[in-house]
Amino acid sequence: MIYIYPAIFSHCEVEERGTVYTVEIPDIPGCITEGESIQEAMAMGREALAGCILAIKQDNEEVPAPSEYRDITTESPDNFVTLLDVDLNEYLRKRETKSIIKTVSLPQWLAIMAEESGISYSQALQQALKQHLGIQD
Repeated sequence: MIYIYPAIFSHCEVEERGTVYTVEIPDIPGCITEGESIQEAMAMGREALAGCILAIKQDNEEVPAPSEYRDITTESPDNFVTLLDVDLNEYLRKRETKSIIKTVSLPQWLAIMAEESGISYSQALQQALKQHLGIQD
């Protein structure tokens, strides 16, 4: 699922680091990150947004709806608001590589045929699920 949220970008000069861009997603409390360039801040903002949304979902809470882009204001004319998007499914595919065990039921005749053919249940189920969900490797 793709999520799109407005983000506030602000910059400040840090003595030992130079310019730092802070990214805040106001609709998701605590979703703040930074980068040393606009490009890095955008990438870090997407990472933070995906991580925060995932944490909310794992806590079985409702993901807050994004505010209207035009309703977000900044305190400084040097700050700006833009939209950040994140594909949570893509984020999970890249980062969540841990396998889990699932118990499945299938007809005995099918199990016998699969075993005789040397088919891996795990691999076959993964392939079938990806095909069913339209996921390309």
